Amino acid sequence: MNPARVLIVDDDFLIRETLSAALRDDFSVSEADSGEACLAAVALEAPELLLLDIEMPGMDGYETCRRLREKHDFPIIFISAHDTLEEQLHGFDAGADDFVTKPFNAEILYRQILRVIERRNGERSLREDKEKFRDLASGVLHDLNQTDVLLNFMRGSIGCGDYRQLARNLLAATQAYGLVCHVQIRHPDGNETLTARGAATPVELGVFAQCLNLGRIFRFSRRLIINYAGVSILLLNTPDDEEQTGRLQEKLLVLAESCEAIGETIEIRRESASRAEALQYGTASSYQAVEELREQYRFQQSETCRQLQQLIDDVEATYVFLGLTDRQEATVSETIRSRSDEILKLFELNQALEAQFAAILDSLMPRSARGENVMLF
Repeated sequence: MNPARVLIVDDDFLIRETLSAALRDDFSVSEADSGEACLAAVALEAPELLLLDIEMPGMDGYETCRRLREKHDFPIIFISAHDTLEEQLHGFDAGADDFVTKPFNAEILYRQILRVIERRNGERSLREDKEKFRDLASGVLHDLNQTDVLLNFMRGSIGCGDYRQLARNLLAATQAYGLVCHVQIRHPDGNETLTARGAATPVELGVFAQCLNLGRIFRFSRRLIINYAGVSILLLNTPDDEEQTGRLQEKLLVLAESCEAIGETIEIRRESASRAEALQYGTASSYQAVEELREQYRFQQSETCRQLQQLIDDVEATYVFLGLTDRQEATVSETIRSRSDEILKLFELNQALEAQFAAILDSLMPRSARGENVMLF
């Protein structure tokens, strides 16, 4: 480590030489013979400790100390033959860290200088640690805030069923990062392109079209575009700091990838809803067809019975014109009725068919007609 720099300010050449001899083995020593020369030397290079005489021609030590304290905080030790309490208090009021009276013991002065420098270095280290901790805490809070942006986007979009609303949510998330962006979400029915001003202009749409095939990440001038299959984010105000740009790029990548996944779920829900609607329509059509078939079967059964009875009545009504004997009429009637009974036996399966019709219709009956909850997609 480089030795600490000590500036000795005294109008007495002998005192300066005595102090220099006592300190030069362990410190980098420089000298000034007046308050004005001290200020000039400090303006060129500030020391790590100042040994300052009080009584000097021109600007005295008190005034020199006060002026130094306007800009600097390095330790200042007064060395003076004036050792009254009032003068020592005056020195501390001017901003001094310690007070040594002349004549002084070189070994004691050496140890006082070491103690003051160590104390000041400790204070400086503590101050730096506080600043580092403050920066760390600020960084943690900033990261938490950035994480909240993504979480809020996910919470607000996970159940989204509309691509335009998803594009609004994506644009709002980029604005929450403090960025100026344009966003585009592509879907089977077209695309949704939004800017901070609203809908994109034809020129802005053309920029997205030209950048779509430039890869996942493409940077030009102060603009950066991130492309996924269904999502693009165009950043317009890329920071000059490369490290900051890298962090923003990572955040936008995560945001775009999340949006891409949510867009896929929207399409899945839409397809599911379409299939459910088609299935519901097909089920309703099938229910109606089976119901009509059952009614036709019932009508056919009833009409067949009626027609058979009408046939018997018509045949028996013609006996008077046929000149048949009673025996012949009875034989004819018995034959017709026997055949009618055989025909009607074909409908004895009626109850089994009715049960089957009922089971089929129950399975095809819409849930809303049964009073059950219907799943909405």
